[in-house]
Amino acid sequence: MPFDDRTRDAFLIVASHGSIGRAAEVLNMSQPTLSRMIKRLEMRLGVPLFDRFASGVTLNVYGEALLPFANRIDLESSHARDEIERLRTGSLGVLRIGSAVSVGAHLLPPIFHRMVIENPNLRIEMLEGVQDTLEPALLNRQVDIIIATEMPVNEDMLRLDLTFSDYGSVIASPHHPVRARGPLTVADLKDELWTMPPQGSQPRRGFERILAELGISPPRIAVETWSTSMMKALVADSGFLSWLPDTVYKVEEKAGLITDLEVAGMTVPRRMVMYRRSRGLVPPVVTRFLEIARTMAN
Repeated sequence: MPFDDRTRDAFLIVASHGSIGRAAEVLNMSQPTLSRMIKRLEMRLGVPLFDRFASGVTLNVYGEALLPFANRIDLESSHARDEIERLRTGSLGVLRIGSAVSVGAHLLPPIFHRMVIENPNLRIEMLEGVQDTLEPALLNRQVDIIIATEMPVNEDMLRLDLTFSDYGSVIASPHHPVRARGPLTVADLKDELWTMPPQGSQPRRGFERILAELGISPPRIAVETWSTSMMKALVADSGFLSWLPDTVYKVEEKAGLITDLEVAGMTVPRRMVMYRRSRGLVPPVVTRFLEIARTMAN
């Protein structure tokens, strides 16, 4: 299928803006010209790519199927341009990395600092998330490497020999009344206020899996949020409990705002692993990132 840069850009920009008119302005072309480009692409494919409404357009099932491939071509083209620019100027291009919040803030700053000192022209694009978002971002080529909890790999993913450990535990304010009760179990805390990531998320599933292994029903979660900042604020200031990796609350622990609770069976070690795609171009900047990470891990 012919899919030149101009046609690919037209498809991606129409998809992101949801409007032929707005996309035409971004592309600095007339609306009829852009409409003809999209129509020609649809004719080549033999299917419509957009559902059209008076208010704009949205991708249909065929457009959704094409989108990740168009993004992949776009990103690989970007990598090629970065590599050529690296050869021309001696710079190391762009580092695109995804990481779990829990390990990223602890592990990555010294690596980023060293890389930027070595190469002042380096640009780093950082995506924070959980396994549910990081794995698709890697496979869809939005990032080139991820740091995530251990997961099954497939033929498109390569597990690297770089691992990092932390531990998860129940946390509370240093002044929380439960600290006066002595040895605790999760069952003792079922009537307390809890805050956790949303139901079905990877961190929440991990929490519930630990409880299941202990034969304990999960407590009622009063506040569900993706924001670790909100969870820590609720714990430090409002008497909530949570279960978080220690790397997430190190700053608050040093400030005396949050500490872990001794709860039977709930202090659990975790392992974080680096992954990259098993196919396609590995940008030199990723190779350098891995070299530095290995040095600091030793």
